[in-house]
Amino acid sequence: MTRINRPDTLLTELKDIKRRLHALETAQRPTAAATAAQTIAAEPEAAEADTPESE
Repeated sequence: MTRINRPDTLLTELKDIKRRLHALETAQRPTAAATAAQTIAAEPEAAEADTPESE
């Protein structure tokens, strides 16, 4: 059996991949939240610009 196919090596690789994925997701989370906040903040301005003020 080759070294790469040993269960302990595969488990170690899986744990490392999960750890790196979690780190990437955590690093991207504030950026996504900031983008969503900017989008939500911009939507009311766009809606106000579309409404005619004939009153």
